[in-house]
Amino acid sequence: MNLTVRTEKPVVIVGAQRPFSTLSSDAPLNLLNAIRVAADPSARGKGTLVVLNDEINAAREVTKSNTYRVETFVARELGLLGYADADRIVFYRAPTRRHTTQSEFDVAQIDSFPKVTILYAYSGDDGDLARAAVAAGARGLVIAGTGAGHTQNARKTLKELHDATGVVVVRSTRVGAGRVVRDDNWQEPGFVAADNLSPQKARILLQLALTRTSKPNEIQRMFDEY
Repeated sequence: MNLTVRTEKPVVIVGAQRPFSTLSSDAPLNLLNAIRVAADPSARGKGTLVVLNDEINAAREVTKSNTYRVETFVARELGLLGYADADRIVFYRAPTRRHTTQSEFDVAQIDSFPKVTILYAYSGDDGDLARAAVAAGARGLVIAGTGAGHTQNARKTLKELHDATGVVVVRSTRVGAGRVVRDDNWQEPGFVAADNLSPQKARILLQLALTRTSKPNEIQRMFDEY
């Protein structure tokens, strides 16, 4: 996969909540709508899209919010991009962050990505799992922090690990919505803030970033732009 491919055509991800073999499966209509969105000129330049339940969301912003309901995929605070309705495909807004053709990443020659581990913050965390992850070869750690990205008692350990090994620490949040900002009460020199990316999506961006640099300030720039 080459992320620098020069095309304005969208990549559309589609799925179904109800299997094809069950009553009232949403699979056929979801697939039809995904094809319609991919073929529609108005979808060009909008990057990777997720189409389910007649709704169009940006892949960067969307998340699954319910285990079984067909309306599970939502963009929470930012909202959907548009609809795949019976009469036409309609968009009301477009993604503003860098994506696809605007990307600086080129992974065509990369066989494997740097190891990045997600760790879940909790009261009383002593940082042992962070030490174990680094010992196991992690070059990056994404912390699903409490509240606005608090790393709890592991904060000191994370700073020590960064200073000693250069492991990149990205602070995200387990809350499910909202931003994590860099200059707050829980930031340490060398830590990176994930903005509003979920821990899972922050991990992917950190893996990409580590193919180019391990400097926290440069990686922070990427999190601010993507």
